[in-house]
Amino acid sequence: MKSILCFGDSNTHGYIPGGGRYDESVRWPCVLAGLLGPDYRIIEEGLNGRTSSLDDPTEPFRNAMDYIVPCLGSHEPLDLTVLMLGSNDMKRQFSPTLEKITDGLRRLTRIIREFSGAPVLLVSPIVLGDQMAFSSFGPSFPPASVALSHELGGALRRLAEELDVFFLDAALYASPSAEDSLHLTVDGHRALAHALCNKIKEIL
Repeated sequence: MKSILCFGDSNTHGYIPGGGRYDESVRWPCVLAGLLGPDYRIIEEGLNGRTSSLDDPTEPFRNAMDYIVPCLGSHEPLDLTVLMLGSNDMKRQFSPTLEKITDGLRRLTRIIREFSGAPVLLVSPIVLGDQMAFSSFGPSFPPASVALSHELGGALRRLAEELDVFFLDAALYASPSAEDSLHLTVDGHRALAHALCNKIKEIL
């Protein structure tokens, strides 16, 4: 059996636009498990507000750097880690730039490879919606962050090439909900699960 760790933020946790959490019939890691079948074990490790490497004073315990090594040890041995972070790194309070976000994910990816000894599939998150200004999350994600989100896929593709890890751009398969401009819809979870299934079959 192949063990796959799905490590991410609220869009891995399954946050519902408007509040709450999708059930297992919707969340993309669970849908992925069904698509891959019994020869694969999918481990859900999504956390609302998680960043790649940044301490958020308003939401403690969200820095992936503080948790990733214990997490890898808890679930070893692993055959693959699917890493999808970066959205929360674009919050206003972090004064985000592509360089800061890619640097955090560079360090995190290297740690995952070092401690797990298994491949990494780096997934660039979906973009932030153009109606973010009207969302409850709008104060955290100004127009500059929305623009930055459209550049992140290219930057993380280059990072994956630099680190020689696998890559998938979630924005090619799913869009943020119209309701909050940040989180996946039911259809988005399903589409991302199918895209990841195809990619994982190529890798493993």
